[in-house]
Amino acid sequence: MKGLGALLGGIFIGAVGMEIIHEKYPDALDKLCTKTRETILGIKEAFVQGYKSATQAREAAAPTV
Repeated sequence: MKGLGALLGGIFIGAVGMEIIHEKYPDALDKLCTKTRETILGIKEAFVQGYKSATQAREAAAPTV
C-alpha cells in the first residue's frame, strides 16, 4: 500500500510540475515533445527493419522440405 501511495503521489506531483512548466515555457516543452516523438518514431522504424531483416534471414536459413 505504501508503494502504491508513493506511485500515485509521484504521478500527481509530476503532472502538476508539467503543467507549471507548460505555462511558463510552452515553446520549449512543445519542442521537447516533438523531438521525443521523432526519436521514438526512429526507434520504432529501426526495430521494424531489424525484425524484418531477422525474419528474412531465418526464412532463408530454414531447410525446405
